[in-house]
Amino acid sequence: MKSRRRHELQENVLAIEIGKVAEFLKKRGSHLATGVLLAALVLFGYVFVGRRSRGKQANLQRQWDLALSGDLKPDERVGALADLAEQDDNERIAALAGVELGYHYALQSLAAKEGSERVALAERAGQCYLLTIEKFPKQELAVAKAYYGIGKLRESVRQFKAAAEAYRKAKSFADLAGQPVTRLAEVALRELTVLQAPVRMATTAPATQPTSAPATRPASAPATRPASRPATQAATRPAEKKTAP
Repeated sequence: MKSRRRHELQENVLAIEIGKVAEFLKKRGSHLATGVLLAALVLFGYVFVGRRSRGKQANLQRQWDLALSGDLKPDERVGALADLAEQDDNERIAALAGVELGYHYALQSLAAKEGSERVALAERAGQCYLLTIEKFPKQELAVAKAYYGIGKLRESVRQFKAAAEAYRKAKSFADLAGQPVTRLAEVALRELTVLQAPVRMATTAPATQPTSAPATRPASAPATRPASRPATQAATRPAEKKTAP
């Protein structure tokens, strides 16, 4: 009897609690439904924006890979790099695209036949490098590559001091130690030191040969032969003619 009575009491308590929940839902049901709806909308928006962002990043990465693949024509490649450099959804790709665009113009300037065209292309390359440094100072890899490109441009016009300064900036990033761009900058800086060293000319050999040969041969040959033969012949032959009669 006691267990049955206890069970009935538990059922009554449960019924009371369910009644309270039902009454609460009647009064606050609309508010709860609105809250659940808002939470669902927020969650849906988060998932949608995340998927859209990931899709956009993947699309940018595909465009970047295509621009570097070599499958595009020169004009198409320039257009693709320019679009990537101007977009603001991926700062890393934008900075690297600006540097790559500068490399493209620099290579074209080396192949240009006209001097004016060569200068114009080199200036465009320099503008791409400087814009990358100014616009993306936190993208250290792109900035280091831009400084290396500037160094090559200055070296090509024999501005060795400015080139050395650019190479030193390219290899100054501690986080890029061991990266190809820093190694290239170190090699370029060493080669630049060799280019600026004065060239020593050989001066000993030309100084001895011209002074010795002309000084001895002309002085000895004319001095001995004309002095001996005419002197002996003129002194002996007249003396023999006087004693003969």
